[in-house]
Amino acid sequence: MMRRLIVIGVLIAVPRLAIAQFPSEVQPGTRVRVWIPEPARQEEGPNRRQLLRGTVESVDGSLRLRVPGTTGSLAIPRTAVRRLDVSRGVSRGASMVERAVGGAIGGAVAWAALNDPRRRGGPSYRTDWQAAGVGAAWGGGIGAVVGLIWPHERWRRVIR
Repeated sequence: MMRRLIVIGVLIAVPRLAIAQFPSEVQPGTRVRVWIPEPARQEEGPNRRQLLRGTVESVDGSLRLRVPGTTGSLAIPRTAVRRLDVSRGVSRGASMVERAVGGAIGGAVAWAALNDPRRRGGPSYRTDWQAAGVGAAWGGGIGAVVGLIWPHERWRRVIR
């Protein structure tokens, strides 16, 4: 009977210990983005969650985070973490491609929607497909330049 209680106790405790740990990607010096609970609903951002970005100082039962513009560090228990992303850095090339694709799609849709083959003056194309092609080229080019000049940080989710 006593062995059964011990086995049941271990089976209950082990999953809780595994949940309380952070993934191996979360190491001191790593830049992370963390969502933690917010008691009241806010207008901007995720519903009932605060978003923090910072550098990991240590991981020992709780996540010690150094947030830019503050003094000291912030300790966040693992049970409070709703989502955790690890930075993959800033890449001009990846930003350029992502913005170019988005710009091409947006440009194609806008040019096709605004095309009127019977219009006099200004650009008009025989078919909406021609207009979409020109819009995709312009939108893709502008998006690529924007992504190259203003690259953004890329993230990989490690805790859902």
